[in-house]
Amino acid sequence: MSDQVRVRFAPSPTGFLHIGGVRTALFNFLFARKEKGNFLLRIEDTDRERSRPEFENEILDSLKWLGLTWDGEILRQSERLSVYQKAAQELIQNDFAYRIEEAGKIAVKFKIPKEKVEFQDLVHGPIEFDAALLDDLVIIKSDGYPTYHFACVVDDHHMGITHVIRGDDHISNTPRQILIYEALGWDTPKFGHLPLVFGSDKTPLSKRHGAVSLSAYQKEGYLPEGIVNYLALLGWSSGGDEEMFTLKELIGKFQIEGINKTNACFDPEKLKWINGEHIRRLSNSDYLERLGRFLEGSNVVNRPRFKEIALLYKERIRTFSELMEQASFFFREAIEYDLRACAKHFKDLETKRRLEKLSRTLEKLEDFSDLSKLELCVRKTAEELALEGRALIHPVRVAISGRSVTPGLFEVMSLLGKEEVLKRIQYVIINFNQLHAGGE
Repeated sequence: MSDQVRVRFAPSPTGFLHIGGVRTALFNFLFARKEKGNFLLRIEDTDRERSRPEFENEILDSLKWLGLTWDGEILRQSERLSVYQKAAQELIQNDFAYRIEEAGKIAVKFKIPKEKVEFQDLVHGPIEFDAALLDDLVIIKSDGYPTYHFACVVDDHHMGITHVIRGDDHISNTPRQILIYEALGWDTPKFGHLPLVFGSDKTPLSKRHGAVSLSAYQKEGYLPEGIVNYLALLGWSSGGDEEMFTLKELIGKFQIEGINKTNACFDPEKLKWINGEHIRRLSNSDYLERLGRFLEGSNVVNRPRFKEIALLYKERIRTFSELMEQASFFFREAIEYDLRACAKHFKDLETKRRLEKLSRTLEKLEDFSDLSKLELCVRKTAEELALEGRALIHPVRVAISGRSVTPGLFEVMSLLGKEEVLKRIQYVIINFNQLHAGGE
């Protein structure tokens, strides 16, 4: 076996790439790059009924998007049936396997030796299995295709894999595979089993915990940097308190010794927080370019002052999809009013009279481009009404946005423009009773 580290990621193209699979790929990639080794890719497509080209394409595109580039050519199991048949024949000849008949067709079974199997797990330490408790193992099915255990061993050997890093759910598979290695006279790689990813309810991650496929997170506008950073922290620690890492920094810090032995808990809110931090780390030009790609096909990006609006939210959003949720009032002709905000800030007819006075005052401004003049106008009107500034600012914010929380009011007013702001304030004045009643 080569001294150079060689690891692999071996997904099955029977569905979209699961977030747990992404983390397995990431840990293999980090280990390979840290050790100046090779990160190889194998497509385990022997399930003829469920394997689909579109799933394989999605897996490859996802890895590229994350920056997890692989070395060398992709190996596909469906193209290697003769290799598995040859290895099975060798086992039969050496009395380690035998043929059986299944529905008129011939399958091959591996004889499980009745002995103890021990191995040193890179994460969990020494592990021992009693193979006497295991039944003989089918390695070639009656349709001529190999089973997972057999194809995995044959491929890992031919690919020169030195370390097999995979999920804890494979621990029980390892003794069977070690026995096959030994029967074929091949060197056994080192095994490391990663803690599984669970939801907050301590059950395996599934759709009820939120999105689980990587493509779903892409559609929500997550950055690859945010996903990579968060997944690296699921079951691994750098040894310090720092949580924000680039892929390059993770490669420099990654150690298998830093992998935890206990299962990891997936926290969607923590993922959003980390993703938001990575959004804020982007340069303004990179942020706008990526946001433009995310919104490609939407006419929003062609709206006046879109870039300025987008930059106004750069410090506030955690995903690109949140921009459209928070800033929708900029792009809609008829905005939706939060009835709770109306109830809080449109309490009585006095508020209506205040908005009428402010509207007349704002009419006198030439435009809303000068934020200092705009703020002075609003605050002076509040002073004339014997109010604190916020007593006028909050109702105005709800009137022009429909909500109680936005970026700075005067920036919002400036970006909406004089005509639109006055139109929206006038709408609230005309419909004040209805909005007030709707909030009760």
